[in-house]
Amino acid sequence: MSLFDDPNYRWRDTFLVLFDDEQRPTIKLALSAIQQIGKFKVRNSSESESRLIESITITSSVDLVGLEILYVAGDEVVEEIEALVMDLAEDAMLLGNEDSLTQLSAANARLDILHFEKITENSNGPSDDDELMDPGSLLAVTAALANLVSGVAVDPSSASFV
Repeated sequence: MSLFDDPNYRWRDTFLVLFDDEQRPTIKLALSAIQQIGKFKVRNSSESESRLIESITITSSVDLVGLEILYVAGDEVVEEIEALVMDLAEDAMLLGNEDSLTQLSAANARLDILHFEKITENSNGPSDDDELMDPGSLLAVTAALANLVSGVAVDPSSASFV
């Protein structure tokens, strides 16, 4: 079951890890990289016939988050990368991220990392959407997966490298 379908979780943000499809990890390697960060409960995972990552859903009771990690490849990714390169080019040059921009240009696959907040008694409902929440788990998992696949991490909502 997707966290989108779970009434106890609310979607907050999405980061992307873009990489060369030849670096696609096995589910076992991806879970190992994630478990090195902290104590996450694996709610669901799926893999291809060759045991490569398809999706992982994890939650953490410590910081009340859920993360869905989805593998995507194909024409959709290539088209999106072209648009991301255009969006990120100016800032990348100004901030010295030319290598990340080059790496992004060569990518042909991605991991979508969807960040969910667990709704608790203290949650005020939808009115708290603008409230800042701790992105620690999202940032740590994104960095670990980017490292695992030798990829580049992007926050598409702010058009910036992570």
